Amino acid sequence: MQEGTWRLPPCPRPEVVALSRELGLTETTASVLVRRGYGDPQTARAFLAAELPAHDPFLLGDMQGACDAIRAAIGAGKRICVHGDYDVDGICATALAVLVLRQLGAEVDWHLPSRFEEGYGVSRETLTRFARDGAGLLLTVDCGITAVEEIAEARQAGLDVVVTDHHRPGDTLPACPVVATRPSDYPFPELCGTGVVYKLAQALGAEGIDRHLDLVALATIADVVPLLDENRGLVTTGLKLLARTQKPGLRALMSSARVDPALVDAGSVSFRLAPRINAAGRLGHPRAALDLLLTEDQREAEQLAAELERLNRDRQAVEERILREALAQVEEWPEAKRGRRGYVVAGEDWHRGVIGIVASRLVERFHRPVVLIAGTEEEWTGSGRSIPAFDLHGALAACAGQLERWGGHRAAAGLSIKEENLEPFAEAFAAHAGQELSEEDLVPVTKVDAAVDGRELTLGLCEELARLAPFGLGNPAVRLLVGGCEVSELVAVGEGGKHLRVGLRMNGRTLPGGIAFGRGGELDRLRRPTLYDVVFKLTINRWNGSESPELRIERIFDTHEQYAALRERLAEEWSRAPGSRSPEAQAVFAELGVDEDAAWRSLFESPTFLSALETPLPLAA
Repeated sequence: MQEGTWRLPPCPRPEVVALSRELGLTETTASVLVRRGYGDPQTARAFLAAELPAHDPFLLGDMQGACDAIRAAIGAGKRICVHGDYDVDGICATALAVLVLRQLGAEVDWHLPSRFEEGYGVSRETLTRFARDGAGLLLTVDCGITAVEEIAEARQAGLDVVVTDHHRPGDTLPACPVVATRPSDYPFPELCGTGVVYKLAQALGAEGIDRHLDLVALATIADVVPLLDENRGLVTTGLKLLARTQKPGLRALMSSARVDPALVDAGSVSFRLAPRINAAGRLGHPRAALDLLLTEDQREAEQLAAELERLNRDRQAVEERILREALAQVEEWPEAKRGRRGYVVAGEDWHRGVIGIVASRLVERFHRPVVLIAGTEEEWTGSGRSIPAFDLHGALAACAGQLERWGGHRAAAGLSIKEENLEPFAEAFAAHAGQELSEEDLVPVTKVDAAVDGRELTLGLCEELARLAPFGLGNPAVRLLVGGCEVSELVAVGEGGKHLRVGLRMNGRTLPGGIAFGRGGELDRLRRPTLYDVVFKLTINRWNGSESPELRIERIFDTHEQYAALRERLAEEWSRAPGSRSPEAQAVFAELGVDEDAAWRSLFESPTFLSALETPLPLAA
């Protein structure tokens, strides 16, 4: 795995100081807000409040047409069928739609496609069956926006249709009311599918729908949409509701996943709750997960949660096997192929349900876009993940001649392909990546929010930084940097020494304890007697009723060359008598706000010192 390098964007100190004083925050937290674009006190207050914006739902696509069609179906006593998807967002959207329609008095049933029998989206066969079975209205959630021909045929067969979706549309929209984030005049086009259904419920005037924001938060986090604007408010409120949810299924799920409801956050949703819901659709049929969300019986909820727990363990085992085989395959490639800037890796007996997860892990390992393809007798199915510099959706469009079907987003996409086109597609994908990506794009850069010294790493700072949560896409967890540290303790922990317990010292001061998950393989490297730059998230370690700050270490870099050179240079200038220092050096010290009568060492503990690394410094030769 490449460590790459770290980057600390410039941050104007006067703005940090002003924000710190205005909001009563530490300068560290203020600098994070400034770097993230919240330097204005009013904007920062609104961000920290994380209130739910009151965006007008009728700006979201043809919301009026959708409401009219649904109300007409309910008034006529027609049966409404909700068609969802097999991932967390699609399952939560289906559950929310069913609950809301039942509340409005509709006769409602639902359909979730099997990943293995129907695949993603709306199929002709399914719509034909709905029409034959007497459904009056089809409501799609988290799907349908590209099913133009299928929906046209369904309407010819007498089935009314309303589409709600958040995926990228094709050139033509379905000929029915479409409630979607694009195209739309809605001020925030980043809702997930369940978020769109929530806005539909608002427009329909359903009472008390905010009690279902636990489902909206779960889906919004799991679908990795930006946790900004309306999503930030939905998730903040929804997590509070999830902590005290009355839904038996969610309570049973948290219990089986060992999630303390009082401490549930975006991380526990992403890494503990969402994978268990997804496991149903990945290895079997998603109906078990939907039944869990809809059940009102505690015993049934516990049984369904246990089933999802078992499926998730199976998913983890399958995922690990495919990852090992995919890595072995890449290692066997000739050097020229390993040097490609985009990878396509295929296996005949790989499980289609987990290839997207494995693709993500390969992207993390090789820091380049990866498409993982699983084979079956009928067709080969692929799932791709990307890096920030690469538009995966655009790449599949460029390679569409080798594909049967494809779709998705800039960062994640899926496809189907014939076996004979595997190698041509791999060549075309690699060629496109070679044109679009530079060597610099393949070097991972860890963006740091603030540089700190050991004295700042307190429980108070933990709690203050937590006010920036919920964390996710668009609002990542705060990454802090301590530069020039010594590793004072290093212990492999966990099964097989998979993790590292790390002790750090900075300028003679012992820092709070650190844990580096999944970094056991770096044990020998970190034993070298040198200095390191350490990037981490500051968290609270709760143990036996006590709390203490803990560093969740993400990256450990050899000390930044620029940092080391600049430190050495400034140390040399500082050691001179004040009258003999170069004017350039004195200007730097003044810019950094360092008292020249203080010991020069304090300069290198100051966050402003590291902030200056991204700014050209006019030191004398």
